[in-house]
Amino acid sequence: MNIKDIAALANVSPATISRYFNGNGLICHQTRERIEKVVHLTGYHPKQKSTRVALNHNPTIGVLIPSLLNPVFAEIVAGIQARARHFGYSTIIIDTEYQQAREHQAVVDFIRQRVSGVILTVASIDNNQALSLLKEFNFPLSLVHNQFTADDATVYVNNYQAGWDVADHLLKIGHQKLGMVAGQFNRSDRAQLRYEGFKARIAQDRQARLLTLLEIDPMADAPFTDLEQSLDPLNHDSSNNASLNNAPSNTPLFNNPSLNNTPSAWFCSNDLIALKLIRHLRHTGIRVPEETSVVGFDGMSLGQITYPALATVKVPHLQMGHLAVDLLLNSKHHTALPRQRELPYELSLTGTVAPVKPHFESIQSIG
Repeated sequence: MNIKDIAALANVSPATISRYFNGNGLICHQTRERIEKVVHLTGYHPKQKSTRVALNHNPTIGVLIPSLLNPVFAEIVAGIQARARHFGYSTIIIDTEYQQAREHQAVVDFIRQRVSGVILTVASIDNNQALSLLKEFNFPLSLVHNQFTADDATVYVNNYQAGWDVADHLLKIGHQKLGMVAGQFNRSDRAQLRYEGFKARIAQDRQARLLTLLEIDPMADAPFTDLEQSLDPLNHDSSNNASLNNAPSNTPLFNNPSLNNTPSAWFCSNDLIALKLIRHLRHTGIRVPEETSVVGFDGMSLGQITYPALATVKVPHLQMGHLAVDLLLNSKHHTALPRQRELPYELSLTGTVAPVKPHFESIQSIG
C-alpha cells in the first residue's frame, strides 16, 4: 500500500495525501476527514510502508459468503471462480459464518487488498455496514441471493414466490396442518422471504393453519435436540425477540400428526435443515413421507442421493455464480446492461412429500 493507493481510495491526488502527512498546505475539512478515514481503515503510515505487505496489483475479486460448510455456497463459489478465471481474475474468499460483524471486517480486508470488486451474500441488506462501506469507497459490487430494490447489481430467485408455491402444493395434496423450520431471520433475509410467502398462501385457505415456526442455528449438527426458539407464526416479528418462547426437546411438535395437533408437513428454509429434520423425525419414530412430509430449499445434490430423495426447490447456483461475475464487471465498466437478474427456480416436490392419508386410514393403522 502506497500513497497512490491511499489517494485512489480517498478520491484525491497523491500530492494532497503528501500534504496531509507532511502538514504542509491547506486541506479542506471534508477532504481531511475522508483521508483520515482511509488511513484508519487501511492502517497505512508512510514510515511503515517498507514493512507492510506489498499491494496486490493482479486483478482480484473478493468473494464474501455466509458459510463454506453449506454445499450451496460452495457451488456458487465454484461458478464465480470459473467465470472469474475466464476473464483473467483470481478470487479471495472469506466465510463470515453468518455473522454481520465479520461481513464488515471482510469488506475492510478487501479494501486494504484493493480488489477490483466484491461479490457477496449478506445476512440482510437492511442497514448493512458492509454494503455501506463498499458504496462509500465506490467499490463495484454484486449481490448473490439478496433481493435488492435499489440499482445495485444482484442475482437472485424470488424467495417469496417460491415459499408461496411450496405452500400451495402442500395444500393441494391435503396438508392443512403446516410448520416451518428456518435459520435465524437476522442471519438470512432469504429465509425471512421464504417464510413470508409460505405464510401468505396458507392464510388464504380458511381450513389450513400454520401451527409452528422454529428458528434454529443452521450451523448446529443436531439443532432439534435442544430447540432454541418457537413462536407464534401468525404474530411473528423477527425484530421483536420478546415474542420468542423456549421449546424444549420433549415438546409434542414432532409427535405423530395423526395423533396430535402437530404439522403433517414441514417446510425448511434450506436443504441442510431439512435433512437434519428428517434425521430427527426418524430418530423419534416418525416415517417420512408416510406420516410427515418435509420440503427443503436449494436443490443441493446431497439431498438427491438420499432415499427417498429430498423434496426441494431447486435453484441454479452454478449459474448464479457465473452471472454474479458478469454483473460485477458490468457494474465496474458502467455498461448499460441490466444490473439485476431474477433466475427461475424449479419445484421438485416428490420423495419426502406425500399426500395426506384419509383420516380413516390413520385410525386403521393405529388399531
